[in-house]
Amino acid sequence: MSKIVELVSLASIVPPPNHEVSGGFNAMVDGQPVRVRAVLERTVVIEHHEGGERSVVRKDNCMVKPSAVAFVPGNPNNGVGPRQWRRLPGKPPAPAK
Repeated sequence: MSKIVELVSLASIVPPPNHEVSGGFNAMVDGQPVRVRAVLERTVVIEHHEGGERSVVRKDNCMVKPSAVAFVPGNPNNGVGPRQWRRLPGKPPAPAK
């Protein structure tokens, strides 16, 4: 007996409070298996299984198994997390020394 896995759009995944979606999980884009390397505000960096080529796709087009999505803690003092500066005008924060 095979188990049917329901895939949902990555755009529909809501992280827990003070967390953000991390990369490092498998997904499907246009019916092809891919590896999610990074999750940005509206897009995802994916790596194709065949050839290892990387590309960027919209979160809406990235279908995932909800239990496979990884989360990382964000910095509550900086908004959502380390990539929060992408949503704000101006320069990114200086790297910590």
